[in-house]
Amino acid sequence: MKTRIVFTLSICLLLAAACAPAPAAGPESWQTYSNPAGFSIRYPAAWTKEEVPQKAGDTYQTVSLKGTEGGVDLHWGVGFGGACPQGYTTVKVADGELPACYTKNADGTELWTQINKELAATSFSAEARTNNAQQASHDLVLQVLSTLSFSK
Repeated sequence: MKTRIVFTLSICLLLAAACAPAPAAGPESWQTYSNPAGFSIRYPAAWTKEEVPQKAGDTYQTVSLKGTEGGVDLHWGVGFGGACPQGYTTVKVADGELPACYTKNADGTELWTQINKELAATSFSAEARTNNAQQASHDLVLQVLSTLSFSK
């Protein structure tokens, strides 16, 4: 009888462990993208990095970081700015805060654009977005932005 109880409890524990959600990836399992223009950012290892080809007439270059939760596009060059009818907010970055144009769409997804900064030899701009309305996606995208740093 004792053997059966121990066996049953062992099976229950194994099943419980198998059904438990995997822990979220912590910053220690993240990658770093560093750019010679003078900025770097950390992003989850599960995300992809794509260097977006320049189109004819583009005055800037782009690297796109994407995951199931959302993404961050990093631009450097010239030609950034514009109106922000929705209004500005700030986003936390590694060295403080930067202004950002913020939009919350009807489906609950969010977009932060015009995250701009002048660098020593060029201009920088970023935009970030969530792919769904889940709080975890919001938090992760802002966590990625919070690692954005600039060379002095």
